[in-house]
Amino acid sequence: MNTEQENQLFKSLGSIESTQEAILKSMHEMKADIQKSITTVNGRVDKVENRIEKVETKVTNMRIKVAAGGGAGGLAVLMLAELLKNGGI
Repeated sequence: MNTEQENQLFKSLGSIESTQEAILKSMHEMKADIQKSITTVNGRVDKVENRIEKVETKVTNMRIKVAAGGGAGGLAVLMLAELLKNGGI
């Protein structure tokens, strides 16, 4: 192999090495972007989960209030019926 061929070989190797370094750099940047996106999505999911928990708590409280109101209404109707039956009103 003559000197010119060796120089051409070294140029080619240098070019290949530069390309590999650029690819690695690009991969590291993509990995960082993906990690950032994952963090953002996780934050959003946490917020949604918190909102769902609040809604579930409110629904549970509303069910208790409705049940208590229904029970109190039923008791009032029962007492009124007894009063009417006994001639108290």
